[in-house]
Amino acid sequence: MIANLLMGIGIIFLFAGTLGLFTMQDFYSKIQAIGISDTVGIISVIISLMLKYPENMARLLMLSIIILVLNPAISSIIAYHAAKSGEKVGRKIK
Repeated sequence: MIANLLMGIGIIFLFAGTLGLFTMQDFYSKIQAIGISDTVGIISVIISLMLKYPENMARLLMLSIIILVLNPAISSIIAYHAAKSGEKVGRKIK
């Protein structure tokens, strides 16, 4: 029951992040929407899988630690290099 609820919450967060990718106009807002919501969504799905399949707990725990470290780091690296290449903060003028 709780595992199914966590799975649903994770899918909602993943969908919200993808929706943010298409609705946000600023590049940095898109990176933030994807980075945060996908991290929360994936961790929620992994916790759900831990509850459903406890025999794979160690693998899933390692995977969640890797995701918790790498997702924010990769988002920061992308934003840093976008700033270095001249990407402006704010809405694009067409």
